[in-house]
Formats: sequence, structure tokens, C-alpha cells
Amino acid sequence: MDPTLLKVWQAVVSGLSIGSIYALIAQGYYVTFITTATLNFGQGEFLMIGAMVGLTSYVALGLPFPIALAIALAVTALMGVVLERVAIRPVIRHVLSHSWVLSTLAISIILKNAAVHIWGPEQIKFPSPFGDNVVQIGQAGIFPQELFIIVAALGTVIAVQIFLKRSVLGKALMAVAHNRNAAAVMGIDVKRMVILAFALSSALAGLGGVLIAPVTFAWAYMGTVPGIKAFAAAIFGGLENPVGILIGGLVIGLGEQLFGTISSNLKEGITFLFILVMLAFRPTGLMGRRTIEKV
Repeated sequence: MDPTLLKVWQAVVSGLSIGSIYALIAQGYYVTFITTATLNFGQGEFLMIGAMVGLTSYVALGLPFPIALAIALAVTALMGVVLERVAIRPVIRHVLSHSWVLSTLAISIILKNAAVHIWGPEQIKFPSPFGDNVVQIGQAGIFPQELFIIVAALGTVIAVQIFLKRSVLGKALMAVAHNRNAAAVMGIDVKRMVILAFALSSALAGLGGVLIAPVTFAWAYMGTVPGIKAFAAAIFGGLENPVGILIGGLVIGLGEQLFGTISSNLKEGITFLFILVMLAFRPTGLMGRRTIEKV
């Protein structure tokens, strides 16, 4: 295979892998936005906590990877419940209040500093459960972890949508998203559904952390950039459209990796170029619809 084509092919696989993580985290933004019209701007730090808890369970405690993953998901989901209780619920009682922006940012700073105190500021290797040997696809060497990320992340995104549209709990959550007053009249516990939304959102970020850490290392500052780029993916695709968000995550992941083969500076700047172009020509996002009105 031509060296240039080989480099492009490897960039495509890496782009799909990291783009899947962006899409996974961005689905968490989607879930909380449709239910409360708020966003957790500490979502990246929940990714970091998932990675660090998974690392501790898998390496320090020697637990099997599936159990370590389950523990990471449980911890981040519980933290999402706490976030909703202490940083969201007290400040959204006032219709015009946007204090949740500052409160979630404060939580992210607290989590980052706590992680530095507990695990230190250094990057820590998170061993992949599939080992470090590459898989040959054509003449390209691909890490099995990257393929696992694509399958697991995209599978989770699909599973979340099936849960929201087919399960009783999911339908109740979507009813709250559509009209919380009508949902309450129908006997749905609105507060419980909001808690579920934040638990699910945080668990998705935690899953992303465990998936990506074997590729990028685990450390206290690993969540900031993915959190920002996942938000960019949500804006790019449309905050109220899960399919658009998925496309947005993949487009940004592919874009930054492909442009990164040309210049590392382009790799970091392409995400925000996408956003500027989208905001200029389609402010609601690629597949965005009218804004949900909360009454």
C-alpha cells in the first residue's frame, strides 16, 4: 500500500475511534438538555473519573475488566445523581437563572483537583484488556482497543436510543422532555426522571473514559479537551438530535485526525473551525430543529 494511503487509513480508524468517544459523551449532553435544558460542563471530568476508577479497579485491585468497567459506570452514575442534587436542582428553580453553568464548572474544577490529590498529576498507563499487539488490516496495523472503542461506543449510543424509545423508563424520561407538566399529571415522577437523566449522562462519560484511557493514558487532566470537543460535536449535530450528535462526533474525530496528517496545528484547530462554520450558516446544528420550549 502507498505510504500516504496507509497513513490516511490509519488516521481514519483513529478518527472513528476518537469520534465515537466524542459522540458518546455528547449523548450525555443530549439527555440532560432535553430533560432540563441544562448541560453538565463537567462532563469531561466525569470521563476522567471513570477512567481513574476503572484503572484503580482493574490494575490496583486486580479485578476483571468487565467488573472494573461496571464499578466505573456505577461510580460515575452516582456522581451524576449528586451533581443534579447539589449543582443543578437548587439553581434551576428560577426560570431565568443560568447559574448551573458556573455550578457545573465548579464541580469540574473540584473533581480535577481531587483527582490530582488522589492519583497525582502524572499520566498513568491503562493496560488494554486486548493487549498491545496490533491487528493487521490490509497493510495497516490497528490496535484492537481502537476497534473495540468504535464497536462499544456506537453500540452504546444505539442502545441508549432503544432504551429511550422502547422501555417504560425511557418513555417516561422522553415524556418529561416533551412536557414535564403533562408528564407529572400522568403520574410520572419528574424529579426521578431528571435524576435518571443525569445518572445516565454521567455514566456515558465514565464509559468513554474507560474506553479511551488505554489509548491516551489515564490522568487527572485527560477530560478537559474531550469534554469540549464532545460539546462541539453536540452543537455541530444539533443538541436535540441524537443522530446529528453521532454524526457530529464522527465528523470532528475524522476531521482532526485526517488534518493531523498534514499538520498537528490543524488537528487541534479543525474542531473549532467546524463550529464557527456551522454557527454561521446553521445555528441550530446539522440536524437541529426548533428549540424545545419549557413551560
